[in-house]
Amino acid sequence: MIVSCTGCGAKYQYDESRFGQATTKRLRCTKCGTIFEVHRPEPEETHDTHVGKRSKPDETTKEIEIRKATADAELANLPELAPLPPNRRYSLAVILGAAAGQIYPITKPRILLGRGAEADLQLPDSEVSRRHAVLDIRGDEAYLVDLGSSNGSFVNGVRVERATIASHQEFSLGTTTLMFIVTEAQEP
Repeated sequence: MIVSCTGCGAKYQYDESRFGQATTKRLRCTKCGTIFEVHRPEPEETHDTHVGKRSKPDETTKEIEIRKATADAELANLPELAPLPPNRRYSLAVILGAAAGQIYPITKPRILLGRGAEADLQLPDSEVSRRHAVLDIRGDEAYLVDLGSSNGSFVNGVRVERATIASHQEFSLGTTTLMFIVTEAQEP
């Protein structure tokens, strides 16, 4: 779910599972410091009368392990990409999250995003998986590919497995929001 600071209007992605048994949570805005309350959304109405049944079944640990193993195998089998064009500069700017304000240059056509040591861009966010997603740059297009992360990758507030990312478009991994930026290189 997307929540907004009552002080400055900054938007944050908040995982509903963090509510636990509580109906409200207090959050602090990283931009202005305002403390505001977030309320658990009302559950979707279901007509199921069986005890323990839900409208969406939880994913089992085995299903998550299979999904992650499949994503790792796909990453290992991805084709080599052409080098980045010399007339363009690519970067990722952290808009929200622990590293807000940081700008990371992209120097190769495929970068691994995550919080693990093997990530090309290591994000200091406990909600980001060690190997969360890959950003592929192919010619004039860039693709965000989720690697079976626990908390998902979001583009325009929608969870995606694979999405095309345009210049100056934002996407979220965990509680970190990044912006993909493409600029034309200046001639010397």
